[in-house]
Amino acid sequence: MKDVIPTKKQKFIWGSKNIDLKNPKVIFITGASSGIGASLANYYARPGTTLILWGRSSDKLTKVKISCQQKGAIVATREVDLVNTDQALLDLESYLSVHQFDIAILAAGSGDIKNDHEKLESTDTFKKLAMLNYVTPCAMANRIAMQMIEKKRGHIVLIGSVAAFHSLPFATAYSSSKAGLTRFADCLRLALKRYGVKVTLITPGFVDTPMSQRLDCSKPFLMSVSKAVKKISAAINHNKDHVIMPLPFSILKWIDNHAPKRIRDYILLNLKVKQDHPKD
Repeated sequence: MKDVIPTKKQKFIWGSKNIDLKNPKVIFITGASSGIGASLANYYARPGTTLILWGRSSDKLTKVKISCQQKGAIVATREVDLVNTDQALLDLESYLSVHQFDIAILAAGSGDIKNDHEKLESTDTFKKLAMLNYVTPCAMANRIAMQMIEKKRGHIVLIGSVAAFHSLPFATAYSSSKAGLTRFADCLRLALKRYGVKVTLITPGFVDTPMSQRLDCSKPFLMSVSKAVKKISAAINHNKDHVIMPLPFSILKWIDNHAPKRIRDYILLNLKVKQDHPKD
């Protein structure tokens, strides 16, 4: 897929000194080929806005690009595998040299669970999810934050998961990688507070995306993608530090933290979850 980067002649679309979060000018989104990332791209697509969209699927990215262009946005796309952190950071530099991001939404991520015949998840699964869900988004957010500090403006949004709050024995790689992202988001928020740069952590439960659709289990409080996007955009507009959605998962987090260890362990060990083979 041909990489498209707006030229320096298009620098007039950079954000103003005081960002209007309801009408940002330059928005960077990872995981934009499907799910929440693709829906957020379409939500922000409008005349006068540049969208820089990264994703794993070239065909899906093209469809999102066309949809956003039809709404009047200027769109730059790149097919990227975020498991390769070094390459992702090199690719990021090519955009930061041209653009000042108003909003950076790091929505890319993946989930996986062990199969019934496996005692534990494979080493490859751990390496992949650690890079995709924790190392790469954190490294990218840190680099983007450096640029935002210089301009004393900007908003970084990290998409986590309620799995970060629970020790899931069938998804140890996913749960722990999202827990790391959750801690990083709060660290970064505090580090950037004095510079006027905002950080928002979004912690969703089940959202009706391809990742959730692969799971064969009860999906309490399942949210539509459109409802999730509405809540995420509202959190950005109101500079929220952390949003858990939907609300009942906040209660489940409290229960996990305060329930007697024996009861907590019994519940977690008896959760039944299966998954279809991952699809791009």
